[in-house]
Amino acid sequence: MKSVMTVTAADLERAVIDTRFDVRVVEITDAERTKARLVQLYGERGFDIKDGEIYIEGNDSLFKERYSDGDLVNVMDRLTAENGCPWDRAQTHESIRVNAIEEAYELSEAIDAGDTENLKEETGDLLLQAVFHSNIAERSGEFTRLDVIDALVRKLVSRHTHIFGSDKAVNADDALKHWEAAKAKEKHAEDLSVQLARIPDAFPALIKAQKTVKKLVKNGLVNDCAGISVRELLFAVCGALKSGADLEPELVREVNALARAYLDGKVTAISGYEE
Repeated sequence: MKSVMTVTAADLERAVIDTRFDVRVVEITDAERTKARLVQLYGERGFDIKDGEIYIEGNDSLFKERYSDGDLVNVMDRLTAENGCPWDRAQTHESIRVNAIEEAYELSEAIDAGDTENLKEETGDLLLQAVFHSNIAERSGEFTRLDVIDALVRKLVSRHTHIFGSDKAVNADDALKHWEAAKAKEKHAEDLSVQLARIPDAFPALIKAQKTVKKLVKNGLVNDCAGISVRELLFAVCGALKSGADLEPELVREVNALARAYLDGKVTAISGYEE
């Protein structure tokens, strides 16, 4: 006997529906709203609602008018199956590592450009990286996509203590402070050295520098440098290039050296830093 997923019309608004399987929607009070949601999921089908209910047959074809969450996982599984795509099957976490970085930058560019259509595409490309890594991990016995989702939701709940706990937040700054405090407790990262170690060297050097200096200053380092403009920063970059510096690795090295000097008690202010 075929299994049927039954949901109320209210649940249909937010439910994750796998359109490969049959679905029965009940307690429909707003037929037009329900039809609009079904079109989002299945495409135009001429849905016929009777007596506040509708039964929709699933479509397990790989060629359909609309695709759902389940189709994404299904297609990825098909591509990496024994008789799937040789390239997809050959990939590892390491071989596609750079893809997530590139897709994140392309998504950022779409946001800056206000390009909604491209934003939709790039969001999908970044989502693919998460699905791909989950697929690789599942095939190698590391973890499954459900483990990823479980960990993510646990993080969202545990770190929003002002929503799911007793903390209060009246503005975005308060909310961020609670998030950071919960994260530090969760990661046992109250110690500054641990916090600094968690800033990846793989970050773009300028991002790593900003994050590191902000944490050092927050923990007591005196930032008594003379203020410079972004243009002056660009000139400094040009000067460093003229001297033959390879900016990315050398800036990361300098940032790490400053952090070590502060942790070792050798410097208390930026102006007193000497390597």
